[in-house]
Order: sequence, then structure tokens, then C-alpha cells
Amino acid sequence: MIDLLDIKVDVVFKDFFGDKSSKELLESFINSVLGFEGDDLIEIEEFLDPRKMRVEVGRPSTFVDLSVKTRGGERYIIEMQTYNHEGFDKRLLYYLGKDYTEQIDYHYHQQATETEQKKKQKKLIGWQDLPKVHIVAIIDFHRSEREKNGILNNEKVVETYRFKPEISSSNEHLFNQWKATLVDLKKFKDKPLAELKTYKEKWFYLLKNASLIKEKEANALKQDPVFQRALERLERLSSDPATRKAYEASVNEHRDHLAVLSSERKAGRKEEKLEIAQALLKQGLPVNQISEATGLSSEEIESLR
Repeated sequence: MIDLLDIKVDVVFKDFFGDKSSKELLESFINSVLGFEGDDLIEIEEFLDPRKMRVEVGRPSTFVDLSVKTRGGERYIIEMQTYNHEGFDKRLLYYLGKDYTEQIDYHYHQQATETEQKKKQKKLIGWQDLPKVHIVAIIDFHRSEREKNGILNNEKVVETYRFKPEISSSNEHLFNQWKATLVDLKKFKDKPLAELKTYKEKWFYLLKNASLIKEKEANALKQDPVFQRALERLERLSSDPATRKAYEASVNEHRDHLAVLSSERKAGRKEEKLEIAQALLKQGLPVNQISEATGLSSEEIESLR
């Protein structure tokens, strides 16, 4: 059995779930995570272009991992994030708002000629017709390096956030157009494959452990048709030289980025310790006590005088 690639890495994640011929994989994942059953089950009608540029404050541009439209007309944004971007939660809000409002700009009546199209364009939908937008963000990072507590506030792997009025529930319909679901893989507790009973648990297991799965575990997962197709898809990607090359480049870039972040954090902590030491010096505390309290050397503290 070929060594499987890590689905969480962006180039693999986009190819794995973004393959139009295997849309049932993304449908299964979304329906399982969000607990949709019966008439609520979604079917993907269209994969939207994820390369649509979205301007970010202080950055040239960015784009989402996956964006789809369901047969019911709703739109789903799927994001995979393995390290803590500054302002990540605000980015999710931006994506929701951008996807929601930009639909007005992409629905035009086609005129007879190209010249007429440029001169007069008629919108097919209005504000009252805008479909709902739901973002599903899969997270695999710790919000706090010190506490190692994942991103969510409790032990739930999945949390869905809705926008509701503070006081009156009578106007709830005005606030139900956006939803954001966070899937925190750090909160998913590993357990033997035989104990995984639901599609949701199996998807979490595959996302978290794909690169660690052995042949015995793969064969057990393949007993289910959905995960047989999923593993066959991942095996094809893992055996493709171009995908492996892009994967390795992405992993190296990710490692370099984390090294830079770690260096910046250490520099920030050192600066904070120096500031504390300087304040303690002004209060007249002995150098040896300041050294014990801050972890700085006597020489570093003396240099602050």
C-alpha cells in the first residue's frame, strides 16, 4: 500500500474534495458534519470557481479552498486551516459577507450582443432573493500555544454559530442567512477504528490520520462504499508524482512559516521579559531576584541599567 498523503495539506484537500466526478465525497462530509438527514440532505449542483479574488486588508489577495452551490440554491464555503492566521475568525466573517453579497453581481440577463451586454445588464436576482451562505472551516491548530486548547471554547469537535438578535426572537428570520461551522480536529479524541460508528467520526478519523493509516485500517474503512471511494481517490492522488511534488513544496512552506511564527513569538516573549525586568530594576529589586522571576541572565538585566 502506498504511503497516503495528509488530506489537511491544502493542495491535497482541494483536489480530494474538489473533484467534480467524486462530489459524493464532499456531500457525505458536509451532510455528516452538519447532521443533515432525510429532506435536509444537500446535493451539490455546481462547484464554484474558488480562484475568485477576495481582497484582504494588508495583503494582495486570497481565495477560499472550495465553494459550491447546492440544488436548493444555498452556497457552502469549505476551508481547511492548519495554523492560526491572525484574525482568522474575522476572515470567516469576510468570506460569508463577500459570498453573500457578490451573488448580485454575478447574475445578469444575457443581452443579444456583446456590445449591448456592456451597455445594459439586467440582474436576475434581487436582495430579497439572495440564497443562504454557510461556511464550514476545518481547524487543526491550537489557539493558545501555552494552553494547547484548540480553537473552540469547550470539548465539542463541531460548533455552529448563527446570527440572532439579542432581545427579540420575532425577527430571527432576518438573521438566518449566514452560518459558520467550525470543525476542531484537535478536539477529536483518537480511538480504535472499530469503535467509530458514524460517518462523522470516520470522516474526522480520515482527515486527522490519513498519512498514518496502515493497510489493515484502510481495508476496514473500505468496507463502507463511501470510504472505499474516498481512499481510492486519496491513493490516486498519493501516487501522482505532480501531486506529491506540490505536496512536499506545500509542507516545506508550512514548516518555514511555523518556524518564522515561533521565532516571532520567542522574540515577543523576550521583549516582554526585558520590559518587566526594567520595571523591577526601577523598583530597586536585586538583580538575582529579577533573574529568578524573569529567567533572564544577570548580564541581560545589568545591560538594562
